[in-house]
Amino acid sequence: MEEKKVKRTCKQKMLFYITAFFVLLGIFSVFSFLFLVPFVIDPAFTTIFMEFDEKPAFCVTVNTERRRGTNNCTWSSCREGCTREMYNCTQIRVNYKKIAPDANSSGATEVNPYRKQRALRDEYDYTQIFNRQQDREDDIFEAQPTGLMGNDSEWYYVGAKLMPNVKGCGYPPMLNCSTFLKQYKEVGSNYSCYYSRVDPGIVISHLDMWQVHMNLVYAMAIPIPSFIISVIYLTFAYFKIYNDDEDKEPLEKNAEGIDGEGDCAQETTSLPPASGALTPASEAFREDLASFGHQLKVAMADEMSRESLGDGMVNSAYFQKPGKNYDD
Repeated sequence: MEEKKVKRTCKQKMLFYITAFFVLLGIFSVFSFLFLVPFVIDPAFTTIFMEFDEKPAFCVTVNTERRRGTNNCTWSSCREGCTREMYNCTQIRVNYKKIAPDANSSGATEVNPYRKQRALRDEYDYTQIFNRQQDREDDIFEAQPTGLMGNDSEWYYVGAKLMPNVKGCGYPPMLNCSTFLKQYKEVGSNYSCYYSRVDPGIVISHLDMWQVHMNLVYAMAIPIPSFIISVIYLTFAYFKIYNDDEDKEPLEKNAEGIDGEGDCAQETTSLPPASGALTPASEAFREDLASFGHQLKVAMADEMSRESLGDGMVNSAYFQKPGKNYDD
């Protein structure tokens, strides 16, 4: 026998689509949260915990090194991709000092002591001059002490690490390392920067705390509540909605079976009532039943009388001898 196709009601279809929606919502919430942790959430928390001063400081590039090898590249000023291994790195170190509140904007255009004005002549060998100048700048940097100098010194910190953000990495188009290195790697370049109060040896070139907080809110306020709502609905649906439906289905099937059997029995046994038909509650049925009982009693009495008469005739014949005439 072919199985009958059960048609779903509108309520069952709606319940199915709602459940599927919350299942997909929970899955996408988990994967989106795992994706946002290394790219948004972790950098945002690190930026907040490092307590960068929102007042810009005055920075000057004092040394730029390009290194190769994993042992030499313990850190990099800029790299595209935060998870891959570093084999080539560019390390930029800067000196910075705090800008006084009453200082004007001309402080960012101070003449760098490491840069000297040279006359342009055709007979100069610019390659040799550049190499000698680079060696002299490296010697000056190595001879200078590094670390925190304090407010009384010319520089607040000497030899700080320059990075575009707290992680020193990112992905295009938000971060372009070629543009960053072109702008900051030249020795003697001066610009505004932001130092960390927790680790003064780390300096970043850009800081927007409002954007950092907003990114953190967006990254956490959407996936986490969506996942919690999905779990709550699925738990409620599993323990309440679907269990109630499963309990109702056997009862409905039993009720349908009982109704079906009753209808079938009614169809097979019951006859359509006709005019004058006998029923147990009718007077005619009672009279017929009484007459039938009376006739049954009369018949039983006749039968008993016949049996007794037959027995008497048998006994009389038994005592009478054959062939003898008592009259003679």
